[in-house]
Amino acid sequence: MTEQLNAEKFVREAIPELMELSFGCRVKYGTSYTTVWQVLLAENSKEPNHYNTVDVRGASNYLRDIQSSEIIGHPIALHHWLSVLGERLDESRWHLKSDGRVMWEDHGVNFEKLKFNLTTGQPNSPQDYANFNQIVNN
Repeated sequence: MTEQLNAEKFVREAIPELMELSFGCRVKYGTSYTTVWQVLLAENSKEPNHYNTVDVRGASNYLRDIQSSEIIGHPIALHHWLSVLGERLDESRWHLKSDGRVMWEDHGVNFEKLKFNLTTGQPNSPQDYANFNQIVNN
């Protein structure tokens, strides 16, 4: 498993709401992906265990047998990454700079631990995912 997948898995386990089958959740069934764009999934009245959704193109869709579908989860945002870091680091000793760098203060000296892309809200590089995993001991 890559550093990115390990980091994302760690965040999703730390924040279970990311895996809730609700508005905005990505789901894979078979070889197809869809996004749940309804607050509540409605069971299809014609087919038991089939659930209506609306995909990102606005087309009506449904999930066949919800138990055999793979929940990909909600997108991980910057605040999710930072909340997990906040649980692992002494919050008085680290801070996010305006350019996306996470700085760690140790005896008055600042060290850059990792950097986030502030447009996407994701770690900036494969090395930043590795650094995240190292920080959270993943």
